[in-house]
Amino acid sequence: MHFDRSLQRAAAISLLLSLLVWAVGCGRQQNAASSPTNAPPGAPSGQQPFRVALIMSGSTTDHGWNQGAYEALKAVAKKLGLSDSQIAFKEQATSADSQLESLRAFASQGYNVVIGHGEEYEQPALRIAPEFPKTLFVISSGSQVATNVTPIVFKLEDGAYLEGMLAAGMSRSGIIGAVGADPIGPVKSVFSAYALGAKAINPKINVLQPLFTNDWDDVGKAKQATLSLIGRGADVIIQDLDNAAQGVFNAVEQSNRPGHPVYALGTNSDQNGNAPDVILASAPINLYPAFLNIIQAAKEGTFKPNATPYGLKSGVIGFVYNPKLEPKIPPALKQKIDAAKQKIIDGTLVIPKAG
Repeated sequence: MHFDRSLQRAAAISLLLSLLVWAVGCGRQQNAASSPTNAPPGAPSGQQPFRVALIMSGSTTDHGWNQGAYEALKAVAKKLGLSDSQIAFKEQATSADSQLESLRAFASQGYNVVIGHGEEYEQPALRIAPEFPKTLFVISSGSQVATNVTPIVFKLEDGAYLEGMLAAGMSRSGIIGAVGADPIGPVKSVFSAYALGAKAINPKINVLQPLFTNDWDDVGKAKQATLSLIGRGADVIIQDLDNAAQGVFNAVEQSNRPGHPVYALGTNSDQNGNAPDVILASAPINLYPAFLNIIQAAKEGTFKPNATPYGLKSGVIGFVYNPKLEPKIPPALKQKIDAAKQKIIDGTLVIPKAG
């Protein structure tokens, strides 16, 4: 009998242990099912604060592309209640190595969203994205979508087309020009749309080949390139630069004189005030709506990478006359520009991307 009772106790203990193992296993399965292992990239994780980083190749005080991004990030942080410790930025990441390492550094530190502000960040982000599946990489002016990489597709062509119409309508020489830094895709597409808009007003307009300085910030180089175009007869100049844009404006101001007006056009931000006597209009990028859409959805854990375009209709791309020079624009020309703007918004006029 003693032997039987021992067997019974052993069997009971064995059964109890089996039940405990089964219970623990079920608990683990429940936890695994309820944990956010399949959460979208950029979603908050555990008790860690939600954080966003911005990387720029230029200065936060360039009155253009980079400053606009920096100010948009601050505005989004205020809107979403993010503290100063939840946002970070790096400026002047001018080399390919520094751009790659900046992306990697912020992702390694656990930032939920890392914004590379420019097409130049797309390939580095796609390269390292698999190493950081919880980080959402956002590429301004990008084009490719991956599991945790999303582009912000700007329809810069919308504003550039209207500026081309204005340039052709205001040119007395019938010659217009453009100055850029590097011949990258977005810049070439802006200049192509500018030429298309100009020819919509004057099919015989002479659009000179754009000049590229290979420097986003060198004011002197931009000024010399602009003077070269003016010397060839151009009397309206568009530019796509950062700090160096001021060189274009300086050259135009220097060349502008009574009876022989020379004008400039602003891009990336409302630059009308930079040289109000010569800038006819600007085609600003209002980054705030685009940044807010992405960052807020990431914070809520609902964002999925996509290639949604942002143009005039979204309010991200704009077209703003310089109020000081607006009275000099013929009403008939303004009517044509305003009509084209409405068609772009309605979708009945689509400005193609170049290349």
